Amino acid sequence: MTQVSETMVAGAITFMLIAWTLSLVFLMYKIDKDMDYLTQATEYHGRVLKEIEINMEPINQFKGLTQYRTFSCTIGDGQIVYD
Repeated sequence: MTQVSETMVAGAITFMLIAWTLSLVFLMYKIDKDMDYLTQATEYHGRVLKEIEINMEPINQFKGLTQYRTFSCTIGDGQIVYD
């Protein structure tokens, strides 16, 4: 190849590598921002769930159901049946 074509190929490769590197830097920046948002949202939701757990009162109307217990029910034929 001639000197001019070698210089053009080297310039094109250099330009592609620089563009690729800059796009990776931008992509990593965007991912970092998204991860920061997700971290903050997770911490907020954790605080909300903890607050709900602290302020949760037992439901006494369901046959002695007390705090931190679960129940399941079946609705059929217009009546509610508790398990």
